[in-house]
Amino acid sequence: MTKDSTKVGLFAALASYSIWGLIALYWRLMAEATSVEILAHRIVWSFVFIIGILLFQRQIGKTLTLIKEMLASPIATRAWILLLATLFASANWLINIMGVNNGHVVELSLGTFLTPIATMTIGLVFFSEKVSRLRQIAIAFAVLGVAVLIGGLDRFPWYALSVSVTWATYGALKKLIVIDPMKSVAIEHLLMFFPALAFLLYGAQGLYWGGFESGFETGLSWYLLGTGIVTSVPMILFSLAAQKLPMTVLGIIQFLSPVITFFLGIFVFQEVVTRAECLALACILVAVSLYVIGGLQKA
Repeated sequence: MTKDSTKVGLFAALASYSIWGLIALYWRLMAEATSVEILAHRIVWSFVFIIGILLFQRQIGKTLTLIKEMLASPIATRAWILLLATLFASANWLINIMGVNNGHVVELSLGTFLTPIATMTIGLVFFSEKVSRLRQIAIAFAVLGVAVLIGGLDRFPWYALSVSVTWATYGALKKLIVIDPMKSVAIEHLLMFFPALAFLLYGAQGLYWGGFESGFETGLSWYLLGTGIVTSVPMILFSLAAQKLPMTVLGIIQFLSPVITFFLGIFVFQEVVTRAECLALACILVAVSLYVIGGLQKA
């Protein structure tokens, strides 16, 4: 891996996680629509946006050729891996939208804090990446934080845990297949596009296409159209970063997103932080500190 390649990966990772840290602000603008409707629009308009980029780059033909090559394999391994990655990405999007619009931004941030630890664990177990004893202790503190969160809340913290597991798994799956980031994201959205379009045409209970037209007056439809950009850009950047950086380095940069989201939850959305969340955050921050120190020692 060259220095230039690493620099590109670092820039892509920093940019993608900054956008994801702030994206809760965008989901709150569409609170009058249901979470599933927002997700469906997010998929449809992201696909349109990505197709536009591919047309501009004259990459449609090469993307179709790549799809044919993936399907031509006897077991179509890459196609199945990409399908799994698509499912985990879709689940993660829905969880994030639901968490923001149901008033659990702080819990989402705790889950996002845990994501790098989950990413590191996957790198250790499945990619044979070496992890120092200090980082093993970091994993232990993260587990303790999860235990505190589960035991101290009056409900199961499924937003925190599911947002962590789904995204760490998505990142690991993307590392298994080396495909041009733009084409990879395009194929992922193609897999999601038709179910999302079918839902909007036949299954949505609120914002049908007729309602979508009138929604331009209130601004909601403009926000829904914009989901194509705010979704596609960080995904493309993340795909690039995942291919050019080790999972452990990617894990460190992921801490940027939860810090931003945590402060949004407290100071912008003015959510009340429970004692269990404070204790869990303390454990997780210890884990984060040990994780970062371990990286500095290695460097």
